[in-house]
Amino acid sequence: MLKKFILFLFAATISYSAHADDKAFIATVYDTIVTKHLTPVDIEEIAIAGLKSISATDNNLVFSDGNDNIYLYSHRQIAGVWHKPQKKDDIKSWAEITSGIIDKAVKISPTARKNEIFMTENILYHATAALADHSKYRFSDEVEEDIESAKISARLDGDFLYIQILSFDNNTPEYVKNSILRYPAIKAVIIDLRGNKGGPLNIAIDIAKLFIDDGIIVTTKGKENDSTKYYIAHQDEAFSLPLAVLVDQNTASSAEALAAALHEQAQAALIGTQTFGKGTIQSIFAFDNGGKLALTTEEFFTPSGSKIQNIGIWPDYCIINDQLVDGPCTRQERAGNSTDIEFAKQVLSEQL
Repeated sequence: MLKKFILFLFAATISYSAHADDKAFIATVYDTIVTKHLTPVDIEEIAIAGLKSISATDNNLVFSDGNDNIYLYSHRQIAGVWHKPQKKDDIKSWAEITSGIIDKAVKISPTARKNEIFMTENILYHATAALADHSKYRFSDEVEEDIESAKISARLDGDFLYIQILSFDNNTPEYVKNSILRYPAIKAVIIDLRGNKGGPLNIAIDIAKLFIDDGIIVTTKGKENDSTKYYIAHQDEAFSLPLAVLVDQNTASSAEALAAALHEQAQAALIGTQTFGKGTIQSIFAFDNGGKLALTTEEFFTPSGSKIQNIGIWPDYCIINDQLVDGPCTRQERAGNSTDIEFAKQVLSEQL
């Protein structure tokens, strides 16, 4: 009898410890989101968004949000009721509620019990997704995608050097530089950023420095008032060749920063369509369970201070359906379309 009691006590201790760890983990993730996110976060809003996903573990479990209380249903019967915190910004209380709902689900649902880790992380995944700004919680067992080498090519096209950059890596700036040096007789450069969804911002900055000898390349701003950073080109010389930059609806993030810098500081002609409009930077936070949080912590701006997030960049010459459009420029996918290249050659020829 004593042996059975000891085994029961041991099992109960292990269970309590696991739930206590879950609560601390959830509180850590919630706190990171609220304190580190670029803009103010409503903890109630994201917690509820996460809890609504509980049916993904067991479709017999349903979460319901009321005015003052929140509810967990199992097989259409109330399984638990929790009173909302008096203070809407009470991170600790929302972590306790989230943990409590998970505990209840595990007790009443064998399916939830088998998938407790998934349920916890799935709630955090959907809570983060509610920020709707490219922030993402990555599961502890998620296999990270292999980072491919940059897809870049260069070719001579008459008097012009055409450089297509589909993605960035550490070697991209050197490749661009060497491509220009390889053809000293070229009269202008066309940089094709159509379909380029971005990458490390420092790579875009280093490419921009090849063509900008002085001035702001990009400005970043974080949550704090003193977090503004200016990335500036200051060097003896840079390539002074006429430039054209091709963009489309899938030109995003650091590729947009590069296009804007070349446009504003190197007088590059922008050709194509309105760009994607992702002007934010994500920081990665790692947790003890192996999960990671890619959270929006900074926003970047063009050299003139123009906002990119949710706006994008408008080209000087808008081409929609292979036609030059005079008026508002919409977004369109144009990667690989030769019309834009030929138009860029025409624009650059007028500058020679």
